[in-house]
Amino acid sequence: MTKQKFTIEPPPKESGPEKLYRVVYIIDVNTADPKEAAGFTHRIMTDHDSLPPVLHVIDEGGNSCTV
Repeated sequence: MTKQKFTIEPPPKESGPEKLYRVVYIIDVNTADPKEAAGFTHRIMTDHDSLPPVLHVIDEGGNSCTV
């Protein structure tokens, strides 16, 4: 099995009144399958008692920052 490097592309260039950003939410969860992992993560993201997440924000030029 060949390992592939995970990459996240910047958002497409748009010509709107505001810049377009791609925001990446990274979390590790233990579950039985991908669908359960997505559901569990969604519950965490929408739980008002959860701590604020660390987000990686990428602009259309590929510049990123962590918020």
